[in-house]
Amino acid sequence: MSRTPRVLVRALSAGTAAGLLALSLAACGGTDNASSNSSCKPAHDGLKTLTQGQLTVASYDYAPATILNGDQVTGMEGDLIGEIAKLECLQVTVSSSGGAGAVIPSVQSKRVDIGSGNWLRTKARSSIVYMSTPLWSDPQAIISKTGLTSDDLAGKKVGSVAGNLWNDSLQKWLGDNFKIYQDDESIYADLKAGRIDAVVASAASAKYRFKSAPIDGAQVVNVKPNPNVPQFASVGQVMLPSSLDNQTLGKAIDDDIQKLRADGTIKKILDKYGMDPAVGEPGAPSEL
Repeated sequence: MSRTPRVLVRALSAGTAAGLLALSLAACGGTDNASSNSSCKPAHDGLKTLTQGQLTVASYDYAPATILNGDQVTGMEGDLIGEIAKLECLQVTVSSSGGAGAVIPSVQSKRVDIGSGNWLRTKARSSIVYMSTPLWSDPQAIISKTGLTSDDLAGKKVGSVAGNLWNDSLQKWLGDNFKIYQDDESIYADLKAGRIDAVVASAASAKYRFKSAPIDGAQVVNVKPNPNVPQFASVGQVMLPSSLDNQTLGKAIDDDIQKLRADGTIKKILDKYGMDPAVGEPGAPSEL
């Protein structure tokens, strides 16, 4: 399927004076303004977004889910959101202001329409955002240079990116040995330098990163159940969070995801980024 050209621009988000990265994707027919293209018929009528004709997305760089690189916006979720936008005749604008920790709060406070960046379906998140039907499943992992497992973290220095659902449990268990980072670059730099012993992250993200930026001796070991971290009990399902106050949009996105799964688009996206297509059949929605 042909891709629509992406254009990099600078913008200011509502409620902040900080400059943020905004990336626009024409969503229908390759026009600059999808809403002005009369030949584009949305899959769902009457959808309301923060800005008419646009789908505003909070994200951050978390390959292979979301890859922000110069004037390119790619990644599994980036591509999928682009396909959803095409179905709904919307133009996508991606805000990366505030990094990972700002995504869910930006959705809650209605500064964006949806969030992206490998967010998992959890009971806690169900009360603050509308969680889409699962995109795919995503095993979590312990990444270290010594093959550490979920049972080996006590007494080790462990890092995780802000916003991860297991952070509170790890903080309670590991105390001062646990550190929260704002981005992947910092956390993997510390792992490489030996400043931390392990990273807790998406297995897919770690394996994808090591293809182009390997760390000598680094091993990716899927988590196993651990009483100190209840979130390790089962494999998570990735979702796109949206506002609880705009469930019409959330349900339309659910329908679009199911359509894109049925027509093979999700499988093609997973193939493109070297993922096992089997994860694209995550089963019925569940919550960690």
